[in-house]
Amino acid sequence: ALNQVADETKMSILPEEFQTSIEQLGRICHALNSPLGVRLDVGGERIFLVDSSGAAINPVKLGAALANMVLKARGGGTIAVPVSMPTVFEAIAHQYGGQVIRTKVNLQSLMRAASEPGVVMATDGNGSFIWPEFQAVVDGMMTVAKLLEFMTLQNTTLQDALAEVPPYHVAQTEVTCPWEAKGKVMRLLNQQYKDRLAEQIDGVRIVLGDEEWVLVLPDADNPLFHV
Repeated sequence: ALNQVADETKMSILPEEFQTSIEQLGRICHALNSPLGVRLDVGGERIFLVDSSGAAINPVKLGAALANMVLKARGGGTIAVPVSMPTVFEAIAHQYGGQVIRTKVNLQSLMRAASEPGVVMATDGNGSFIWPEFQAVVDGMMTVAKLLEFMTLQNTTLQDALAEVPPYHVAQTEVTCPWEAKGKVMRLLNQQYKDRLAEQIDGVRIVLGDEEWVLVLPDADNPLFHV
């Protein structure tokens, strides 16, 4: 281990500072015409990318692109993602005869799923990736290595890999709710939409139509729902 003593004062940064660092990374990549730029979080777990134009890459789309690349490289396999992720992952897996495991919206559940036989990648759509053949925990540096490996062996660029992702659409919001009303909201949703309920993995997932659904997820630490 090198410099193995953690500095508690550097274990987190303000959102404004993080955004500034991403913008700086984008300017550097654009000036150097670099094919991509990577920023790791302070723990070396999550990764954030910018392309050659300096634009930040949406982490969900990055996850979909890497899912496409690993399934293409392996000729199939299983991808693990939280229930909150779009169904574009199922569309990608279908192309290669693969499948998708859906988990609760937390890293512990994702890591458990990553330990299942046949899982080749897991991601939370927030910059965290797991490569079970290496180890079933989040690892940012291994994600960078796998991305460069796939780009080299498949003779592709980051932009081309992102362009291969099928189109999908996501809308997200938060709705405040008093602590004491959370249980009532969940019960009412289950009653009102009982004929449209999908598999209840986490929160309440309601099917609205073909490839269209809404997930209502209570926040564990705050008086609000994620929708």
